[in-house]
Amino acid sequence: MCSRVWFVTDRRISQEYPQIQILRALKERCTEEDVEFRSLLMDQIVLTISEGQLGLRVEQELVTSYPQVVVVRVPTPWVQSDSDITVLRHLEKMGCRLINRPQAILNCVNKFWTFQELAGHGVPLPNTFSYGGHDNFRKMIDEAEPLGYPVVVKNARGHRGKAVFLARDQHHLTDLCHLIRHDTPYLFQEYIKESHGRDVRVVLVGGRVIGSMLRCSTDGRMQSNCSLGGVGMMCPLSEQGKQLATEVSNILGMDVCGIDLLQLNNGSFVVCEANANVGFIAFDQACGMDVAGIVADYALSMLPSRLTRKMSLLSVVSSTSETSSEPEVCPVPSGGGSLPEAVCNMSVGSTSSESDPELAEPSQPSPRQASDPALPDLPDLPDPAYNFNTLLANEIKLLTE
Repeated sequence: MCSRVWFVTDRRISQEYPQIQILRALKERCTEEDVEFRSLLMDQIVLTISEGQLGLRVEQELVTSYPQVVVVRVPTPWVQSDSDITVLRHLEKMGCRLINRPQAILNCVNKFWTFQELAGHGVPLPNTFSYGGHDNFRKMIDEAEPLGYPVVVKNARGHRGKAVFLARDQHHLTDLCHLIRHDTPYLFQEYIKESHGRDVRVVLVGGRVIGSMLRCSTDGRMQSNCSLGGVGMMCPLSEQGKQLATEVSNILGMDVCGIDLLQLNNGSFVVCEANANVGFIAFDQACGMDVAGIVADYALSMLPSRLTRKMSLLSVVSSTSETSSEPEVCPVPSGGGSLPEAVCNMSVGSTSSESDPELAEPSQPSPRQASDPALPDLPDLPDPAYNFNTLLANEIKLLTE
């Protein structure tokens, strides 16, 4: 059976860095491995049910050869369950292995939906309230009182750090009610003061951390998104941080994702957000990595022919390990797949990582700054005049203590 891989994305984001790079990487890998490849935009696909069977048409032609693996990139803030998800469900029902799956994408479309999925699993989360119905923001001014002030207010479908506010008090919250759009609900969240203006972006592929990046605001604002002018650099991540990011990825069922973590004073982390359509331009620049290439390798590793070959290899190694302890096999991630060898051999401790493509070029500290134990403590609110190389190096020290 001929192996086939498709790349499906949305016209509105098709010319952005992550999609261009993933398309490039998939073309290269499929050519090298003699795998049939096709790239499609979401609006090119016509779904059919004929004589009780699911089918596809593209550009007025019936598709007769379906892909085994489909890499999906859709703009999660704008995903419509009655259109985009319908296409993805159709492909999945036809037996295609989607990266990411429709349910995983839906889990991250709405920030409160993400927290609903994570709740009850022992995952550390900031206390968060939201509401049902339409235009009920006003009633939440009183209902959110137990969260205290200041309180974080987020559009449930916001992205790239937009539509996120820090309300100082009830009067400020009332003013926000008159200024914001109410076409989607908002969530109200406990303010993590010690993590103001900074977070850790962790990127995972196939349920494994490939790296982490510290992001810091440069203008004192709460959001640290590089697309808003924040800066980022590669940083190592504690074992607790890696385990937390991996657990979140597994609970949400994601193959490729970005998990944003907030650090508390005691060095532990809480989950801020999860991103199914993670952007990685700043991550690539800061960490010197090719995320798109890793995604492409993982996609090809999910082809049935590759999985069968890997299972055979695992059987051989398992038999050999009964008499020898030397062979080591990369563990199989949840979902039944396996990461490609290049990914398995990566040292996740030596690299690091909104729902957004990151736009700003990150800065990097000198070796002296990264190792100087006398670096000053990080202020609560970043001062624009503060030396950010020093700030970032100090943050790395905190993360690895």
